[in-house]
Amino acid sequence: MRKEKILILISFLAFISLGLPDGLLGVAWPFISDRLQVPLDRLGILLISFVAGYLSSSLSNSKIMEKVSLGLLLTMSCFLTGTSLFAFVLIEEWFLLIIAAYFLGTGGGAIDTSINVFASAKFSASVVNWLHAFYGIGATSGPLILTAFIIQGHTWKAGYWSVGSIQILLGILFFATSKLWEQQDKEDNTSSHTSYIKILSQPKVWVSIMLFFLYTGTEIGIGQWLYSILIKSRGVSEASGGFWVSAYWGSLTLGRIVFGFVLIKVATPKVIFLAASGLILGTLVLFLNINMQLSFMAVVLVGLSCAPIFPSMISSVNNWFGTHQAGTIIGFQVSAAMMGGALLPAFSGFLSRQYGLEIITLVFFIQAILLLIGYIMLKVKVV
Repeated sequence: MRKEKILILISFLAFISLGLPDGLLGVAWPFISDRLQVPLDRLGILLISFVAGYLSSSLSNSKIMEKVSLGLLLTMSCFLTGTSLFAFVLIEEWFLLIIAAYFLGTGGGAIDTSINVFASAKFSASVVNWLHAFYGIGATSGPLILTAFIIQGHTWKAGYWSVGSIQILLGILFFATSKLWEQQDKEDNTSSHTSYIKILSQPKVWVSIMLFFLYTGTEIGIGQWLYSILIKSRGVSEASGGFWVSAYWGSLTLGRIVFGFVLIKVATPKVIFLAASGLILGTLVLFLNINMQLSFMAVVLVGLSCAPIFPSMISSVNNWFGTHQAGTIIGFQVSAAMMGGALLPAFSGFLSRQYGLEIITLVFFIQAILLLIGYIMLKVKVV
């Protein structure tokens, strides 16, 4: 039991390290784009490169784990993300930044996939929600760290140096505790190898894949584009914009902590339905832009609504499809989630080049509607 508690704590730290770079980029991107003299919509290319790296490590995770223990994998992944963040500061060429984003995604993908697989086998649904809350802590801390440096007169580079150093320190911690992970690797090594063709022949599977694609594309898209929309389109100051982004990630984090307790007593399907409905309302108010106060409340509502959706859907896969298919399907879902996290924000960026930044808030609203429709289809078994 003591070893399990230690691993839970370290897993929380791993997800903090996963969230830190995601929260940084949304605030730093306007400065990076000015420095490299590239348009704002090039963020989409950077995110696609990040996701390509993520997929390369997540899809090969099982083969990597055959040769490397989980603790060592986490160690190497943190070192890789740390050095990639340092590269963001040092690089002066756009194409080199794309390469750095690829390796940043590679490290993040290894951390995300390995810990999620481990948690699904070892931890309860509430702990999984809390685990993802620590991702939010990292994503919330990133903008706060960067904004604090900017307010104090430093450049965005100071934030990247600091977060990169934190990644390296976490890597050292994982290396120091690698034997604990290795012991756990030898336990519960049972997995079902259901045919991919058989699994993908089920329409319900594709609907669930679409849900993860839409949800993550919306969550990441809001986190990445909100700052640019506020300071470039709505006249919000840089300091206030950073606070709004932190409020978004912070409400998402708080929501996951709270919903970890709520899910002990409230049925998971009800929580997902209410959260998806709240997401629709929040994105609608953000799109309407009635006034700053309502828009800020909408950002907080969107963060709270996003909070339980991803971990609760992960926890529901066994009920949706049965334990014999769950492992394989989760792999498809997580991969789809990362693709959505890159492609949908990129799509929003391409639209903004033609129709302006405000079109992005309309895209968020439409994605939220599609998410609820897809979940209803899955729940009532109409597919």
